[in-house]
Amino acid sequence: MKEGPSQSRMSICWSCRGAVPSGVGFCPTCRVIQPPDPRLDHFQNFALEPLFTLDLARLEQGYRERQQRFHPDLFVSRGATERRYSMEHVTRLNEGYRILKDPLLRGEYLLVLAGLRTRTPENATPSDPSFLMEVMELRETLEEVDWRRSDAMERLGQLRRQVEAACGAEMAEMGEAFAAWSAAGDLQDLRRAAEHTDRLRYFTRFIEELDRREEMVFSC
Repeated sequence: MKEGPSQSRMSICWSCRGAVPSGVGFCPTCRVIQPPDPRLDHFQNFALEPLFTLDLARLEQGYRERQQRFHPDLFVSRGATERRYSMEHVTRLNEGYRILKDPLLRGEYLLVLAGLRTRTPENATPSDPSFLMEVMELRETLEEVDWRRSDAMERLGQLRRQVEAACGAEMAEMGEAFAAWSAAGDLQDLRRAAEHTDRLRYFTRFIEELDRREEMVFSC
């Protein structure tokens, strides 16, 4: 999708003016920390392929290794520029890790990288009428649950299991659609991935509402 660090352009070290390959955190000449490379997306920043199906253990390992390299505690005795770059690296790592580890955010980010969307479409609506009817019925069922009744948690639990299963099905469909697009570059596959991403967003919001209702039951 995009060129990786191995196909990098060069930058100039702010300290010694030596050449620094793109994506390298420290100058190979003077070993001074460099600013984060804005040309790298989050996948490239973790040396990962831009795929929906990720090795989450590898993401976790990469995150921890990079946190250890750039942690601000290592730069407390350095100059203001080095301290600032350390904080910028850690901030970007945290953002990238948050996005890539979450299936919904990862799917939305891939759609942005692919150019299908320019930002996260908070109000994007799936086009399938039967899905919208399904969501409406779920919400009606949720509204019928009286959080003051003794069976409220049981009914909420049944809804949660139903919606979590639906989330799993959507993520599987997203994985297949993104993989097909990655392999063949067919825009229809990318649009199919976007549709399942929008559906997953609806189910995710529903689970967040379930969380709030369960808190009401616990506090009763």
